[in-house]
Amino acid sequence: MNRLDDFEPGQRPAEPGDRCTCGRHAVLVFSTVNGSIGWCGVSDGGDRSEPCPFCGAERHQTAWGDPAVCPQYRLRAGAS
Repeated sequence: MNRLDDFEPGQRPAEPGDRCTCGRHAVLVFSTVNGSIGWCGVSDGGDRSEPCPFCGAERHQTAWGDPAVCPQYRLRAGAS
């Protein structure tokens, strides 16, 4: 099991219910200027053939084609 001092400042282990921006269960949570963002440990940006798990639209991308966070993303379902 990970100890809290094993994490960098601004990181914490994910708790049950925390989700990655791709929709998978998060394993790590980062504190950012835009709020807490979950990371699942898989760097594929989610399955791009599926619709966005948060809004149902096409997967979100930056202008240069990298995966982007959905405006409706929440770390936990039902959180505002």
